[in-house]
Amino acid sequence: MKNFNNQINVFLKEYLGDVIGNTEEIYIDGVGDTVCKVDTGNNAFNVIHGIDVKPNGKEVEFTTIGDKRIKKEILDNVVINIGSGIKEERPVILFNVKLHGKEYPDVKFTLSDRTENTEPVLLGKDFLSTLGKLIDINKDFTSQH
Repeated sequence: MKNFNNQINVFLKEYLGDVIGNTEEIYIDGVGDTVCKVDTGNNAFNVIHGIDVKPNGKEVEFTTIGDKRIKKEILDNVVINIGSGIKEERPVILFNVKLHGKEYPDVKFTLSDRTENTEPVLLGKDFLSTLGKLIDINKDFTSQH
């Protein structure tokens, strides 16, 4: 059975592309290496952990992963439905990221306090659809960037 599964994986990779797991390592410019959760059910933007968020005109300053204080230009503001009818307005900011050995410039993220979440970064469906990869929810850390 194990040999059959290996053959299936080789076929999928050869004909359909690389596989990305449920949880992956990602490099975010200005933040460093961190862990992200792949969330195909997230129809909104990617999310990065941010607390002590202070918008100031066209910029926002916040504390993120590793207690790094970052200042970014606000691209837009969006209203996110976080469930149970609760909505939050969040700034949209851009980060350059590297995932599975490939660089992606100007990737949109919103900020949210992800202190209670296992992964400080959430990748949404819009970004995931640009990767050209299959998602295997039974795998984690399929490639180091």
